[in-house]
Amino acid sequence: MIDFLPQNRGNLVALRFIGKVGHAEFEQLGPLLDAQIEKDGGTIRLFLDLGEFEGWQDLHAAWDHFILVKQHNKAVERIAVIGTEDWERRLADLMLRFAVAEVGYYAPDRTEAAILWLAG
Repeated sequence: MIDFLPQNRGNLVALRFIGKVGHAEFEQLGPLLDAQIEKDGGTIRLFLDLGEFEGWQDLHAAWDHFILVKQHNKAVERIAVIGTEDWERRLADLMLRFAVAEVGYYAPDRTEAAILWLAG
């Protein structure tokens, strides 16, 4: 499941990934991101809470995620990744290699710092 969080404001899009995320969630997320990007002048900043993310339901979902990132990469200015696991930190490091955006990694107790960084 992918939830929109109450921190959404301006060009900040705050999402929480919960459990195993599937094809349907990514299919729904794309148009929502497109609308937000158009509304906010062509760019967004992402707050991604991965604390409860358990991965993708299958390879199709992982591929959908890759395509979604590829399609929206140039419209994302900054990404704050919230997590506690080593693999989440490695995912943030991997994003740095492929993303146009600046990427920051934060522990759950540093959520406010992440939001301030995104706003800066």
